Parts: sequence; structure tokens; C-alpha cells
Amino acid sequence: MLNLVRKGAAEFIGVALFVTAIIGTSGAELARLALATTLALGILLTAGISGGHLNPAVSIYFFAKKQLGAGELLTYIAAQLLGGFAGANLGAFLMGKSLGGITGAASAPSSAAIVGELIATAVLVWIVGSLAAAEKGNLIPWAVGLWISAAAAFTATGAQANPAVTFGLLFNGGNVQTAGALVIAQLGGVVLALLGIMFFGKKK
Repeated sequence: MLNLVRKGAAEFIGVALFVTAIIGTSGAELARLALATTLALGILLTAGISGGHLNPAVSIYFFAKKQLGAGELLTYIAAQLLGGFAGANLGAFLMGKSLGGITGAASAPSSAAIVGELIATAVLVWIVGSLAAAEKGNLIPWAVGLWISAAAAFTATGAQANPAVTFGLLFNGGNVQTAGALVIAQLGGVVLALLGIMFFGKKK
């Protein structure tokens, strides 16, 4: 039980730091570099404790591969979502701002935003899954950081690629309809990654 609490705490802290950086660097120069570095170091720091998922999409992938139990999955996702919320508040506090809160206006994201999240999440999970399977876990932090930095440049959402991030940003002027659609796209990305790894994976 204590070990599971430690894992959940690590996931909470890692996600909270990442979302803090997202809120804090909004509109800043070199924001993508700062975010990629924060994410990479967050994964590196938590890898030895929880595996450094810091993303429900990644946790769901390992659950689907039967490398994570149901209890662990629920603990991880709860911790990640709470980390997203805490990070949004901490980021706003550090910048001397107030969170925008959840807006009442309902608006669906563009098809470009949905496809962007689908692709960004699929490639992220594919990277993690492939490197883990190849026993190259030491490369995961930097590969994920580089991918998020790159994908942020050509996606309408800045490549959130993480339901916990989307949940945290919901409290900064987001709306439930948009957040829900993006999370569905992200979960679709997990399915694409699983199919891709199955199809292209090393055959024995």
C-alpha cells in the first residue's frame, strides 16, 4: 500500500510541475524548450519510483499491455488528474494571476485540433512503448520531451497529448465540451499507438 502511495505521489508531483510550467510559460519566448525540459526532467526524476508515466494515456497503454494492474491504473490516473489541477493553480499563483475558471460557453474544438491531439498522443505513446519494449527506457525522457517540443509547433492545441494536462487547463478558461473532445482524441491516440506497435513491432 505504501509503495502505491509513493507511486501516486510521484505521478502527482511530476504532472503538477509540468502543468505549472505550461501555465507559467504561456506566451514566453523559448516556451517550448522550457516545457520539453520540464517534462523530460519530470519523467527522469519519477521513472525510478512510478515509471514516470505522468500521463493517463501512457498509463492506459501499459495497462493494456498488462504491465500495470487495475488498482495502479486508477491510482495513477487520479494522481495525474489531481496533479494537473494543482499545477494549473500553482502556475497561476507563481505568475501572480488568477485562473480563468471553467467557462460556461460550449464550443467544440476544430477538426484540426482533434486530429492534432490524436497524432500527438499516438506518437508519444508509440515512442514510450517502443523504447520500453526495446529496453531503452533511459531514452524515454528525452525522446518524449523532443516530441512534445516538435509537435507543439504544428498542432492547434500545442500538443497537449495528455488528458491530465487537458484537465488542468480546463480550469484556466476552458470548457467541458472542448476538453472532452480532446480527451477522446487522446484516448484514440492510445489505440493507434497500440495498433502501430503491434503491426510494426519486432516479430519473434
